[in-house]
Amino acid sequence: MRRVETVIVGGGPAGSSCAWELRRRGRECIILERQALPKFKLCAGWITPRVLQSLELNAADYPHGLETLRRMRVYLGGSRARLEYATLQYSIRRAQFDGWLLKRSGAEVVRHAARRIVRDAGGFVVDDLWRCRYLVGAGGTNCPVKRAFFAADRGRLVLTQEVEYDAAPRDPVCTLFFPFAGLAGYGWYVPKADGINIGYGGVAGRLRLNVKAYWESFIDVLRRRGLIDGAPPPPASHPYYIGDRRKTVFSSGAFITGDAAGLATADMGEGIGPAVESGLRAARHIADGPAYDVSRIPLFTLPGLAGRLIAGL
Repeated sequence: MRRVETVIVGGGPAGSSCAWELRRRGRECIILERQALPKFKLCAGWITPRVLQSLELNAADYPHGLETLRRMRVYLGGSRARLEYATLQYSIRRAQFDGWLLKRSGAEVVRHAARRIVRDAGGFVVDDLWRCRYLVGAGGTNCPVKRAFFAADRGRLVLTQEVEYDAAPRDPVCTLFFPFAGLAGYGWYVPKADGINIGYGGVAGRLRLNVKAYWESFIDVLRRRGLIDGAPPPPASHPYYIGDRRKTVFSSGAFITGDAAGLATADMGEGIGPAVESGLRAARHIADGPAYDVSRIPLFTLPGLAGRLIAGL
């Protein structure tokens, strides 16, 4: 059995950020990732300047496609009313971004699906293969660390339908539709480098219909707005929890981060930023820094009252 100070379960932005920070501080860790890399990840791929700042990353130094979004357009309800304003956001393609972050971390990555995790002798044993002092759950909504040591999610479950595909964006402006798919839901069109991501999501229980039932009407809306032409590939679903900052996220050496902790923002369901910040905070706790605390990770993506109004729709 191999001994290592920290085992990180999951190689997404939370796990990679945690490993990167640990290694910068001279601490030992490995990442267990169940999927072959690079892996496709269905995600709008919207990242904020705060994400780049947290990762100490200059946008010009990112070697893959990073689309700078300088304007935002918001359609209100089913009317023609819209807002358009200047912004500074970015979009990435997750297969590229996640793989680059993982490589940048410099950590050893082992392809392995963690199944049996137990406490033992003041630490943890993973599948009788690794013994560690610290265990970081960064494996998303169904993370095995969460299942083993933490309570079930209490936040709001978001159901989505979305697709990402190669296509030249017809419009460089990121476009949102509020509300869509019922109360507490919205639709999006996010241009990316040589591709687009389109979709919608809503809080379970506040959808007027089954989440799949809106797809054709959403595609019609996008066509009428001139954002797409033709028929996109079929969508897929990506369920996750949002906005629960009260959940227990640390327990005697075990951490949960990112989507495993339900940290996506309550208004936009943005998950990359909270994942990165929570991974960094877990690493700093391990490296004798401040205690792991996710309460100060922003609950809303949009500033001021906008985020609160959207989250309460």
